[in-house]
Amino acid sequence: MNKFHEVNRANWDGHAAAYKLRVDEQNIWNRCHLDPTVALSPPEIEALGDLKGKRACALGSGNNCAVFALAGMGASVTSVDISYNQLRNAKTRAGILGLCITFVTADVTDLSLGPETFDVIHTGGHVACWVSDLDRYYAEAYRIMKPGGVLVIQEYHPFFREIWSPLNERLIIERPYGERGPYLEEGNAGDPYVFTWTVSDYINAVLNAGFDLVKFEEISNSDVKDIWRNTQFNGLPDEIVLVGRKH
Repeated sequence: MNKFHEVNRANWDGHAAAYKLRVDEQNIWNRCHLDPTVALSPPEIEALGDLKGKRACALGSGNNCAVFALAGMGASVTSVDISYNQLRNAKTRAGILGLCITFVTADVTDLSLGPETFDVIHTGGHVACWVSDLDRYYAEAYRIMKPGGVLVIQEYHPFFREIWSPLNERLIIERPYGERGPYLEEGNAGDPYVFTWTVSDYINAVLNAGFDLVKFEEISNSDVKDIWRNTQFNGLPDEIVLVGRKH
């Protein structure tokens, strides 16, 4: 594990308890397995298709809401995250929901999972900003995927979070678009490193891994509420969804 990922792992382990309380307050984790639209956008659900009897892997699973949604859609799911504490919380929740999920603590750029194992791989919810090498990230996804399998990526649009200063009422550019970092995110618990990937970085990394790019969408959700978003930002895209298929 490189030094950036080790710092980020320690950060997520360190504030996993506080993050658990935040997710509990949102009161959605216990509904995702019953209604996948709680955790997944319509383009993601369409791309995932019928998951009954399929093996799915969630990379960078975080709060595991997407994992619970995948399980509710009928998949046998493996949840992968760099933070042991995050996965421990998710395992407790899965037990409460009666979901049988495999939890694996691992760096998404260096997985311990076997090759050609999964029919579907999902990664979403702002994972890539913590990852120092997109090419290795998606290459590992390609390696563990069966031929014909589908990769579904959901990330915040770079315009949504990566360039603007978060603490101003007006939109003020904090980082020029195209400067990837790493940046030390001071003030966040443990001061993690973030990487500011561009739209073309995502597309090229999917293609470099060997996937056929099936779909790319930029999505604007007018009802999104976030400290990084304000009225001046309304109308700009806040999410991207990429769909890749392995030969």
